[in-house]
Amino acid sequence: MNSKGLTTAEALERAKQGKNVLTQGKKKSLFSVIAEQFASPLLLLLVAASVISIMTGEIVDGIIIIVVVLANVIIGTVQELSAEKSVEALRRINASTAVVIRDGMETEIPAADLVVGDYVILEAGRVVPADLALEQTSSLKVNESALTGESVAVEKDCNEKSDEKTPLGDRKDKVFMSTLVEYGRGEGVVEKIGDHTEIGKISGMLHQIEKQETPLQKNLDSISKVLGIAGVVLCIVMFACQIFIYRTPVIETLMISIAFAVAVIPEGLATVVTLVLTAGIQEMSKRNAIVKQIHAVETLGAVNVICSDKTGTLTQNRMTVVKWYLAGEALEPEELPTDSKVFARLLEGFLACNDAKYSEETGEEIGDPTETAFIKYAKDKKLGYYDIMRDITRFDEIPFDSDRKMMTTLDRVERNGEIKNISYTKGAIDSVIVRCDRILDEDGIREITNEDVVRATQSADIMSSDALRVLALAYREGDTVPQEKDMIFVGLGAMIDPPKEGVKETVDECHHAGIDVAMITGDHKITAFAIAKELDIATDISQSISGAEIDEMDPDEFKKNVLDYRVFARVSPENKVQIVQAFQSHGKICSMTGDGVNDAPSLKAADIGVAMGIGGTEVAKDAAEMILVDDNFITIKNAVMEGRNLFNNIKKSVVYLLRSNFGEVVLMASAIFAGLSSPLSTIQILWVNLLTDTAPSLALGMDVGSGAVMNEKPRDVKAGILNRSDYLNIVIQGLISGGVTLLAFLLPVIMQYGTGNILANLEGNEELLKLCRTYCFSTLAINEMLMAYVCKVKGSLAFTTKESWNNKALNIITVVGVLLQIGILVVPPMRTLLKLAPVGTVDIALILFIAVAGVMINAAITLAKERLDIKRERNL
Repeated sequence: MNSKGLTTAEALERAKQGKNVLTQGKKKSLFSVIAEQFASPLLLLLVAASVISIMTGEIVDGIIIIVVVLANVIIGTVQELSAEKSVEALRRINASTAVVIRDGMETEIPAADLVVGDYVILEAGRVVPADLALEQTSSLKVNESALTGESVAVEKDCNEKSDEKTPLGDRKDKVFMSTLVEYGRGEGVVEKIGDHTEIGKISGMLHQIEKQETPLQKNLDSISKVLGIAGVVLCIVMFACQIFIYRTPVIETLMISIAFAVAVIPEGLATVVTLVLTAGIQEMSKRNAIVKQIHAVETLGAVNVICSDKTGTLTQNRMTVVKWYLAGEALEPEELPTDSKVFARLLEGFLACNDAKYSEETGEEIGDPTETAFIKYAKDKKLGYYDIMRDITRFDEIPFDSDRKMMTTLDRVERNGEIKNISYTKGAIDSVIVRCDRILDEDGIREITNEDVVRATQSADIMSSDALRVLALAYREGDTVPQEKDMIFVGLGAMIDPPKEGVKETVDECHHAGIDVAMITGDHKITAFAIAKELDIATDISQSISGAEIDEMDPDEFKKNVLDYRVFARVSPENKVQIVQAFQSHGKICSMTGDGVNDAPSLKAADIGVAMGIGGTEVAKDAAEMILVDDNFITIKNAVMEGRNLFNNIKKSVVYLLRSNFGEVVLMASAIFAGLSSPLSTIQILWVNLLTDTAPSLALGMDVGSGAVMNEKPRDVKAGILNRSDYLNIVIQGLISGGVTLLAFLLPVIMQYGTGNILANLEGNEELLKLCRTYCFSTLAINEMLMAYVCKVKGSLAFTTKESWNNKALNIITVVGVLLQIGILVVPPMRTLLKLAPVGTVDIALILFIAVAGVMINAAITLAKERLDIKRERNL
């Protein structure tokens, strides 16, 4: 019987306080998700238009509008339903069972049934089931990377007491829910369960953080509201004028108002933007970036701060030996003498006194990163790893523990037919060298001197100050049991997790593009700064701050000074959210990368969260908008470039669609306020908006990108999608297109009756009105398709440069669209559906001439305006 632990009765009483599970957030119902999609003013206006159309007998028009509405609602609903899975992932990582002592007996129970005060036994391979205060430890190592971000397993020691102010990664006497026991054994008492655990706090933070709308969503919502309000106001004005001034019958007035409302609303806007973003997602997937939430693609283009995790993103996540100390000298690997006997002994010792293994199946080293580093070194440098290890057989050992800070193995070594017992010891230099009375150099073994000790210790200190992890090696010969005294000192091996190839250049590119890069890591400040300095992220240690320092600082002061820091070390999950929100308080668009459970709240708080695809936890992946397939910082830069190009393309599409709709508004308003009949029917406007407008705008949204966008500074998201110049382009181009199509509408009347009383000649003449609408409709459609080229090029005349023709999709769509537009004029069923009159070859030639002439006038005026804009900017 064991006196530790609770009785069953005590456990049942304490269970009334709650179970050891994480609270699940409230989910939106399907109905509420769908209802939210109808919040757009554009969709509500379209719904009203479809109802009125059906009520007035225009069934086909009404059905087409409903289809447009449903398409947008379905797309939005699918996006929303796939967005929130973070808390479910948190629940999945809980340990399923726990070994406890109840009623004096060791027993295994569901982890959910643990209560505060339970005595839990931990062994290698088990997931920690709750937050425990350790009472016994035996070589216990726990992988806390998912919680703290530190890649190396943490050595636990029940004697090293900590408190709540101690950084999470430094609490050696505690273990936490969801972390993994990698080595050794431990026993502890449950201190916290469920929502009160460290992982539970993260779960609670995920519930509290509300995801902000992306800049694009805000801009599109703003445009939608303006267009919606403008549409309603203009329709009311139009309705009043028709009823009270022109005495038009109510039904006819309703039809005119609906047609006008449809002209105001760019029905294809939401669909085009969604499809362009989807295409951007597919393009990014080819660049090793998987985007989960569609609007996040565009947000990347606005990012001006990238908060990056260190391990595995900026660095290789593989400890690598970069320096040796032997025979009184610190040497780089390339400086090592090829025939050094001391180095041969040093390498053999680090490979023998090593619990890591090499897997021939996977080609990877398996074990503690500090130990796999030596195996990797021997393999990469082709130093005969198998030849060395083939002759070494371990038959005894003294495992590593945090008190001794050493481990020792006793090996039988066969060399040249001779068998020796050699005891190798590796560990911290201050623990090893004091147990040595001799030293090995190239001339053989001699007594160790005080000068030898000072030189080796100083060398280790210098390496440590450069953030290298240093291990010392010593040995004995002829033992039958392992011993750690009277040893022969051999040398030092120093390693670091080095930066990934190309990351430094990528960081420089980001700086050139106006993007600040900050490192957020669970590692110590000195280690983090050393890497940051090498990558040009930081230049001085004053740009580094630890989580403990953040906690001691006034929150407002930290927000004020956050731009002074580039390295955030030893940070907690709460600190990470603080950092992101501090950057955002300065108007920054912040990207945050991470891989652990501890990163999930900050990933969700960031404008765009980026999770690691290889080493990332499910929680991090679910909380993020983007996942890096290759866990590489370079991929983030490429995604930013793609986001910038995508924004430029979306801008072209939006300008093109709004220009087209403004041209229709000018046409409709001019005709109706002049007392003419509506120049277009509702179905004709829908045809233009959804087919001849939407297809070219979609092609513009997939225009050829350029790496030159990384020479520009990040855009100001407060300025919106469109600037003053864009709105002026929309107005000028819309006025010209509206005027040209109004001319096309009047041309059949002028050709038949002259410029005399046009109103009288049109009144009551339905056949002539149908012909006028045919001219107007066809001219408008062809004009708008060709205008896509004017919106595409900048700084040159449309159609005259290679840039005009480098978008194959636009070229194909334009050719097919023009042929289709001509085709419906000569195919009776299509002509009937769209309420068009029969036309001849001369009519078609006139339509093409007017449409092309209008485009070229627009192109010339747009180019002149752009050159004036450039001249004005230079003068400023």
